[in-house]
Amino acid sequence: MSEPISAYRVLIVDDHSVVRAGLRHLLSEVFDPVEIVEANGIAALEVLLDEGTRFNFAVIDLYLPDFLGQDRLDRIRRRLEPAPVVAFTMSESKSDLRAALAAGLRGYIPKSTHDEVIIGILRMIQVGGTYFPYELLARDADAGRPSSAPAPSANPQPAAGGEDDEGEAGGALTERQAEIMDLLARGHSNQQIGDVLGLNLNTVKGHLSRIFRQMGVESRTQAILKYQRMRGE
Repeated sequence: MSEPISAYRVLIVDDHSVVRAGLRHLLSEVFDPVEIVEANGIAALEVLLDEGTRFNFAVIDLYLPDFLGQDRLDRIRRRLEPAPVVAFTMSESKSDLRAALAAGLRGYIPKSTHDEVIIGILRMIQVGGTYFPYELLARDADAGRPSSAPAPSANPQPAAGGEDDEGEAGGALTERQAEIMDLLARGHSNQQIGDVLGLNLNTVKGHLSRIFRQMGVESRTQAILKYQRMRGE
């Protein structure tokens, strides 16, 4: 049985003790009073979750020794609901940013971010906001990724063909279409989708028209519901 949360409980998941210590200091500036719980990896986190420990907020490193990619990140995020989950990572790769978006995280903070900015971001997310440094999307796909770590995939099983291929009617979505549907399902407007993916508004509308025809739906709501069923949500 899950235990009730008697104080604002914040989770830190990082395998480096010095990073956890720095985060403790920053989090104490945001949440006061606060109970901070630490885990040095996903396995340790899952033990806490299996024991019924609940959290109000979670900050997780994307490149942990036992991290197995975006699918597991999505599962962990679901287990932590309704707590906001924020990535705190060395990576400044746009593919990792997109993976965090696809997994439903509420924020993505590179570890190079200044302390004062991190505090402001955490406060914004605490009150219901989101933070994603979309300027990273202008970089090369792998620029800024830790060299020793594989990339979490934002779309683990993309359809064959180029990024902007339309895909066959009734078939699997292309990688670009899946990115658009991920953002649509998270409540983004057409303009916001364009801002995230670096597309103009007419291009986004064209993609959505093709997606709707391919999925056999007539509205955004129908498309989201069908997409969620496709993903097993």
